[in-house]
Amino acid sequence: MPRSVVARTSFSILLLAVIMGMLFSAIASWRVRAAEQDRLVARVHELLATVENTVSIACFLNDATLAKEIAGGLLKNRIVAGVTVTAGTTILYASAASPFVAGRSGEHDDVSNPIYSPFAPNVEVGRISLRISHAEIEAQAAANARYTVGVLSLQMSIVAAAVALLVYLLVTRPIKGISDELHRLEIRSGMRLTLPSGRRKDEIGQLVVDVNVLMARLTDALDAERDLRRAQEISERRLQLVVDKADTGILVLDEQGAVQSCNPAFVRILGPAAQPGARLSELLAPHGPAVATLIVESYASGEPRDVDLELESSSGRGTIWVELSVNPLGGELMQALVNDITERKRAESAAHELASRDTLTGLLNRRGFDAALAQFLAPSRREVRAALLLIDLDRFKAVNDTYGHEAGDRVLREVARVFERTVRRSDTVGRLGGDEFALLLHGVDCAEKAQEIASTIIAGISQPIDIGAGLKSHIGASIGIAFAGPAPESPESLLRRADGAMYAAKQAGRGHACVAAPPAPSNPPTASEDESESDAA
Repeated sequence: MPRSVVARTSFSILLLAVIMGMLFSAIASWRVRAAEQDRLVARVHELLATVENTVSIACFLNDATLAKEIAGGLLKNRIVAGVTVTAGTTILYASAASPFVAGRSGEHDDVSNPIYSPFAPNVEVGRISLRISHAEIEAQAAANARYTVGVLSLQMSIVAAAVALLVYLLVTRPIKGISDELHRLEIRSGMRLTLPSGRRKDEIGQLVVDVNVLMARLTDALDAERDLRRAQEISERRLQLVVDKADTGILVLDEQGAVQSCNPAFVRILGPAAQPGARLSELLAPHGPAVATLIVESYASGEPRDVDLELESSSGRGTIWVELSVNPLGGELMQALVNDITERKRAESAAHELASRDTLTGLLNRRGFDAALAQFLAPSRREVRAALLLIDLDRFKAVNDTYGHEAGDRVLREVARVFERTVRRSDTVGRLGGDEFALLLHGVDCAEKAQEIASTIIAGISQPIDIGAGLKSHIGASIGIAFAGPAPESPESLLRRADGAMYAAKQAGRGHACVAAPPAPSNPPTASEDESESDAA
């Protein structure tokens, strides 16, 4: 098949014409031959009808000469192979083979008609028989069919050539011209297709107009794309400058957590080892498993994940806090941000410390002590034992009312110093409010040790306290002791038991320490049970 649209179109039209011509010729040949055969047979019958009157006279007169002349005229027709004329039982004439079909082979049919008297139409006077040559009929029908097919083929060839020429002149040549011109066009030069003469309103003209409009839009799109690309390059340079100057470590990870690219801030935060190719989980050791899990979860869910991590400083100067955020970018890449939040963590710790400390004594306040107690009693630390000492100062109200709040504050600060001198750094000391204090002695699990510490505290608090102006205060302390063991117990229950024991110590004459009974095995003790347990202690 030719590559040119002109050649392909012309070839296709001519090929279609040949195929259709052959099909139509075959059908026409068959139909023409059949029709011609029928026409020739009908012609024989017409001949018989034509000579019937003359034959009737020859048969009526028994005129053999007239019968011969009639037969001679019939035999001039090529399809008549023989003629026989009879009058009654007498054969007036019986011809030999027709000179036109002599030597031909093939089948013959006999056509015989009765002959009636010219004076009495109902009286039969003879018979005429014709022998018809099938071979001659076939030959004449085939010749006529060939002629007809030839005419049709010539006509179809002329029509096909005319159609191909018209298609070439009106369609394919203009399209080829447009195609050749398109190959020579340079879009950025502003060149446009030339509109063919007289084709403005037809499809070819509309095609040229549409192509020119499309090229104009394409030129505008290319100009816009070029401007956009320039703007994007400028934006990328600005963004790269921001990334390079940012204090946040910005990096790209693959799905395995390996660093693909990073900015200088990432290296500043995590040290020289933070380079492309390193694994983030190794850079953030000892939190590697947590970091690897974070990356897997973020990649699987398609959602960002973040975590705060405490790390050893790469410079060896203590620890730093970093905030790690990971977010899938699509495909197999992820973006990670690493922020140094050491100062923020320190500020949060200082704020938390300030919120949980008593400003007068420096001890934990009620909120801080409750939080420490709840953390100690968490299910993960049930195997650790401790003694809770709840301390209430005796005769403190008299000092406060007699000498004023400033003197009372001095007493409270001195009591706090007594606690600090008596207990270990690992123990928890808090001021619950007013003149009530609490101590959580970690690891103390026997009453004797707790009583010993409580006695030391009572003795320290009972010493005279300088309240200024040469005055001394004399106060005491009552202490309730409750033990926290492996059995689950709420902070409220433990405080309630210690409070009951402290109430029992006051009832015993103050300056004493009482130990609360252990909690009931099932439900927390009620208030009445606490009082009875404290009394028993």
